[in-house]
Formats: sequence, structure tokens, C-alpha cells
Amino acid sequence: MPIYLRAKTPLDGWIRIVRKIMETGMLRVDERNSETRWHENVMINIVDPYTDRVSDKYPFSEEVLRDKYATQLLNPDRMDFDYTYGERLNAWGEKNLNQIDYVIKKLKETPHSRRAVATTWDPRKDMIVDEVPCLNHFVFMMRDGFLDLSVMIRSNDMFGAWPANAYALGELLLYVSERVELNRGTITTLSVNAHIYKHDWEKAEKIGPT
Repeated sequence: MPIYLRAKTPLDGWIRIVRKIMETGMLRVDERNSETRWHENVMINIVDPYTDRVSDKYPFSEEVLRDKYATQLLNPDRMDFDYTYGERLNAWGEKNLNQIDYVIKKLKETPHSRRAVATTWDPRKDMIVDEVPCLNHFVFMMRDGFLDLSVMIRSNDMFGAWPANAYALGELLLYVSERVELNRGTITTLSVNAHIYKHDWEKAEKIGPT
């Protein structure tokens, strides 16, 4: 059953979805033979993406998220990986298309556009390789002078990866909103398969209000 959470902050969203999955999540062994608890189609709307971004119970510090994850979304260098989000967003395909530049240009030309979108999925590659992007579709949309970002995530580790995703998306939204001169708005993630791996269950059980 789909789940919708309106979270005040990233930390609020993380605590609530981790507890929900641990309490009511279905059991599933994935194609890599990893056991998980999961829910389908989990939508989390983060009202304020820039307050309480990281918990001290999360495995990575805010410094690591800022230096490692956030900068990657804007770096077109693949750095010898099979792919990076920065490469797919800023140098997509054989023509090295910069989708973030396109989004900025589109919003400057037509602030009310519904076409300020970017994608990381490349069927020419991703139908035949093992390592494929989890964050697939990015939509930027203006609302009453604010710029919101919605992202479809096909598969999302809600304990280990979602806070990092939310942090990096916040920096991406900030980058675009500054260049189109709009206030930074909300972030919404739609995690089609929202899961927690078995090796994190013990730690996830201890997550609660701070």
C-alpha cells in the first residue's frame, strides 16, 4: 500500500519512515539475495529540507554528505565508475548533454514550465549492465515564487541512503534556485521500493525521536 509522509525536516522524515518500515514492512529477498523489509511507493514531502538534515545516529556526518554526496550531483566526471549521477545529469550520453543547464534555461525562459526535467536512466546502457541509477527522474517546478524538486527513486535504502539523497538533492535545489532567482522550496521523493537491509535492522530498531 502506498505511503505518504509530510515531513517537517529530513530528520523527521527519516525517523518516521524507518520506524514505519520496521513496524509494518513486508519481507523480501532481492535479486542480489539480500533480505529486506520494504514498503511500496513511499512519498515523502520535506517541507524544510535545510533544517535538521542529519541525525547523530546516521552513519555519515553532514561534512561527509556535503563533500562526498552533494558535490557529486554537479560533477560531470564519471571518475572511472560505471556511472555517476553527476555524469548522467551534466554530461548525458554521447553528446554530453547538460540537463541541469537545460533546467535552468527552461525556468528562466518559462518559470511556469512543467518541462524542467532531467533523467539519469539510459536504456542504451542500463538494460544490459548490472550497476544502474536509483534516482531516475528529476522534476523542478515553480510554485508561488518557490522552486520545488520532485524525484522518482526506483529503489531506495531508507536507512542508509535516503538521508544522503535528501541532503544532496537539497544542494542541487539550492544550486538551481539561486540561478533562476527563485526561493528554494520543498523536496519530494517517491521511492518505489523503499527498503531497509537486514544488516541494518538492529540499528534501525533504535531510531526514534531525538
